Amino acid sequence: MDKQAAIAILSRKIDEWEKKPKEDGYQYEKSFIEVMQGLNEELLQLSVGEVPQDRNQKKSPDSGGCDKGQKGACS
Repeated sequence: MDKQAAIAILSRKIDEWEKKPKEDGYQYEKSFIEVMQGLNEELLQLSVGEVPQDRNQKKSPDSGGCDKGQKGACS
C-alpha cells in the first residue's frame, strides 16, 4: 500500500467529515461512523489493488495451482 495515497485519502475523509452537520451527539457519531466506513473501504481497495477485468485471469504465469514445496504434487 502506498503510504502517501493512504494519507491523502485520510485527509480527504477528515475534510469531508468536518463539513457534515453535527448538531448533537447522535449526528456526530453517525457522521463519524459513515466517514470511517468509507475510509475503510477505500484503504482496503488501495491495499488490494486494481480488480482485473476478467475474474478468471491468472495472477502470474508461475501460479499454476500447484504447491512447488510438495513432492509429486503436480508432476
